[in-house]
Amino acid sequence: MKSLGIKVMLISVALGVAVLALAGIASANHVSAVITIADEPTVGQPMEVRAALRSADGGLPLEGTSVTFYSDASFGGVDGEVVLGRAVTDESGVAALTYEPRSASQHQIRIEYLPPGESEPEEITQPLSVAEGGSQLYRSSAGVHIPGLNVWLLIAVVSTVWVILLSVALRVIAIARAGGDAETPLDSAHQPGRAGDHRAASQSGASGVS
Repeated sequence: MKSLGIKVMLISVALGVAVLALAGIASANHVSAVITIADEPTVGQPMEVRAALRSADGGLPLEGTSVTFYSDASFGGVDGEVVLGRAVTDESGVAALTYEPRSASQHQIRIEYLPPGESEPEEITQPLSVAEGGSQLYRSSAGVHIPGLNVWLLIAVVSTVWVILLSVALRVIAIARAGGDAETPLDSAHQPGRAGDHRAASQSGASGVS
């Protein structure tokens, strides 16, 4: 019984040591990440978003780590997420990105990074409240909108079509008039014959009188 108890105790100690070792490795590989906003978020005003990465064990900055910045977005009634950009941490462990908010509302900034020695990326999320600026740069509306197609362009297209149709109509009228003028000499060509017949009849009558 004592030997069995000793074996169980030894196995428990070995398992405890293994668990502590794994926990130490996980803690060493874990990264402390913080998102900060340099300026007050306002629509249409560029602001700087910073992500500071440090090792959890000694608080040392992680240099050369690629960080991807994401933000929630809504377009055409569909909610999703857009990539704001990517940046690499400097010697201070900070990756900075310039971002220009397009609408005033509550947003979520999310960063994704791959800690050294890890195969799966980690992420953190920071809420962001964007205030209204001079004008709303983006408004979600129903329907299909073609970029660059505005009222003035439509007016120009319609005016061009009407000018072409008017020029074609004028050409048709000119051709019709030219055809009518071309038929006039033919009609007058028959008139001298009739006039000649009339003169011949007059001459015969005059000779009979004499």
